[in-house]
Amino acid sequence: MQQIILQPQTPDELRLVKQFAKVMKIKATTVKETPKARKKREILDSIERGLAEIKLHQEGKITLKTAQQVLDEL
Repeated sequence: MQQIILQPQTPDELRLVKQFAKVMKIKATTVKETPKARKKREILDSIERGLAEIKLHQEGKITLKTAQQVLDEL
């Protein structure tokens, strides 16, 4: 059988997922994320968001700021 990894962002989401698994009689295990794993996930999520923005820019759906515009904001 396949595994699905869910990453609830709030305690309410975690509670909802646990309740759903219980009602559906799905075996569920909660694993606490280590600080190192959390940091890695945050970095990978940031990269994925950046790649999605680049794709949208290439499709002409959004306009990205130039490096000069970013520096001017600082």
